Amino acid sequence: MNKLIRFAGSPLFIAPAVCLISFLIRLATIGLYPLQDTSEARYGEMTRLMIETGNWITLWFDYDVPFWGKPPLFIWLSAISCKLFGINEFAARLPSLLVSMSITALAFRLALFQLGQSAGRLVLLILPTTVIFLVLSGTILAEPTMLLSITMILTAFWIGWHSENPRQVRFWQYTFFIGCAIALLAKGMAALILAGLPIFIWCLPERKLITLWQKFPWIKGTLLTLLIASPWYIAAEMQTPGFLQYFFIGEHFQRYLDNGWSGDLYGAAHVVPIGSIWLLWLASCLPWTPFLIIIAFRWVRGRIGGNSYKINSWRLFLLLWLFCPLIFFTFAKNVIWTYVLPVTPAVALLLADHWQDTWHLYQKRILATTILAPLLIIVFTVLIINGYGQKSHKQLMQIVEQQGLDNPGILFLYGTSFSSRFYSDGKAISIDSIQHLQDTLEDRSRNYFLATQDDDFSHLPDTIRSQFKEIARYEDWTLYLNNYNAL
Repeated sequence: MNKLIRFAGSPLFIAPAVCLISFLIRLATIGLYPLQDTSEARYGEMTRLMIETGNWITLWFDYDVPFWGKPPLFIWLSAISCKLFGINEFAARLPSLLVSMSITALAFRLALFQLGQSAGRLVLLILPTTVIFLVLSGTILAEPTMLLSITMILTAFWIGWHSENPRQVRFWQYTFFIGCAIALLAKGMAALILAGLPIFIWCLPERKLITLWQKFPWIKGTLLTLLIASPWYIAAEMQTPGFLQYFFIGEHFQRYLDNGWSGDLYGAAHVVPIGSIWLLWLASCLPWTPFLIIIAFRWVRGRIGGNSYKINSWRLFLLLWLFCPLIFFTFAKNVIWTYVLPVTPAVALLLADHWQDTWHLYQKRILATTILAPLLIIVFTVLIINGYGQKSHKQLMQIVEQQGLDNPGILFLYGTSFSSRFYSDGKAISIDSIQHLQDTLEDRSRNYFLATQDDDFSHLPDTIRSQFKEIARYEDWTLYLNNYNAL
């Protein structure tokens, strides 16, 4: 019994248990709340459109509007999941959770290779309980698949460079190029830059760039990358000409360097003060960023192990992994909090490197810290389920369905939301003018629902308002149903 108690209190048990519990909590919650406007519902609707149209090459912003903003890998994964489990929130979000588990496994493998089992278990504690990592592990966004590619590239680079096992070297070096292909299909050149910068800077001293060229199979590896990734790019340009110019120039350069970039075809750019990425990092990587800052401060003051803490080659690699994305986005004018995600494995690995020999001294404090992110997920889910902070029209579409009408028209005055389109199976349409509404209502062969925001309904002509009765309200939206029977 004493041995069992000691085992339950050891990292050998605690780390996998915390990792498993964190992911199980996320698994249990991803199907409990609606897809949120704007981004998540937008990608959910793209997933639904991919399945409905059978077009697996071009992403569609609407039935007649191609989406050139991102490569399709994360939508492919969601679409495959929805084909297997039905078009719903759980199926659409599930691939991101599986991808996040794969990222954790890669970070664990890297820690195991370089530092040993103690550090590997600490990675299992830290990474899945980082707020941004756990939150985004249950969303339909491109960032988790991008992070998978970055983590694969950097893990494969390090092991492929340092391993003394020829078979292991060959495996990881070709995995490096597979990671590059995944990067191109997950996010494009941005993912390659974020993964390549730490490698390039790390290789600058001691003529390591020459060694890099000699060690890795660049010709065969590059051909492998192109073999995997280029067919989709070619097919996408052939199906919708203009894609390559918009994607590589607009999305990769103008979006970040041009303040208020007017070329964005799919919404407004997120203009923020220069340097905002650092504040986003401090908040998004909670609860672990304070520990990292304290360790850095003590190191600067020379109080770690009597000046024995050295920035060796391994630690330099991790610091570059951490700081290159943050510095890269420091001067960007369009930044959102998800841009912090690529640094999360580096945070976990740096802390694991520092704590691997002193786990027993900080065990209670570390374990208490791991509770925060899963607890936030539970609180967030409960609040969303009860309507707090919810940005979705799922409830309005459920009310429409409950009326039991045969093929009604679902009209949104002055613009639909992505969630309304997703939850109406694409039936919700936008009415952009009063004349458009009048023309639509002339067809009396069907009933019509009309959703309006704020007081837009009161500004409609009496001849239109008299045709509708209010049936529901949701936040600042009101749903009306025409009060004549369809013929």
